[in-house]
Amino acid sequence: MLPCGGLENKIAMKTMKTIGLALVGLLFLGQAAAASPTWSAIGFTTTPENAPKVIKATDKLMDSEIMKEFPGLLLLQVHVADGDNPATHSFVPLYKSAADREALAQKLMGDDAWKDFQERMTELTEPVSNVMYVTLKSWGEIVDTDHVWMVYPFAVSDPPALLAALEKFMASKTGKKFPGQVHLEGIIAGGMSPVTHSIGVGYASEAEMETWRDSLAGNADWAAYLKASRASAQLLGASMIRDIKSWGSLSLKDVSVP
Repeated sequence: MLPCGGLENKIAMKTMKTIGLALVGLLFLGQAAAASPTWSAIGFTTTPENAPKVIKATDKLMDSEIMKEFPGLLLLQVHVADGDNPATHSFVPLYKSAADREALAQKLMGDDAWKDFQERMTELTEPVSNVMYVTLKSWGEIVDTDHVWMVYPFAVSDPPALLAALEKFMASKTGKKFPGQVHLEGIIAGGMSPVTHSIGVGYASEAEMETWRDSLAGNADWAAYLKASRASAQLLGASMIRDIKSWGSLSLKDVSVP
């Protein structure tokens, strides 16, 4: 999936602001070495006037000759509700593996299109934070038409117990009716806060999300999940994020299912 975690970005931003252009450089290069789907949430600020220019600059990069070899999926997201995190948007590059990322990284370093993109981002944006993730498990129908994301950061004391709680709920009668997609993610690097994991939940629309949330009132399966998850992890907040545009030939399922 996948959206940018809100709370960990907010806490980390005090030290990450000094990274400057190097942070933008991690857009495609900042993945962890893991044999599982890996991705980054790269938060930045921009103005309403410059937001369309960011899209145009990204279009130009992704249309360049070298990016025809891009082996992943790139999302541009807007932060709808994210507390006092100053980031207005996030780039989220996703890959099947670190090996795919590394192969592209070697080619990008001396490329003029990449250099031009970095210079343009320096003009249009201010970097805020970068957090790297690995996707641990996914549930539901993984489709590219889900564009509304709720992100829930956790400080997890018992990871196997949290996974078991999610597995049990998604296998329950209620969980089988869930209309969207769920991803359990672990933080690999950049987590400068109590956050160790996050759960990203994708919906086709806010209306779909609202209908699902209302259906859980008084639900026994949901109550059992909440009890189990609270025993193994502390929920630290929630953010709403929406996809603006995507680039790349791969689907979300290609780059998010371990």
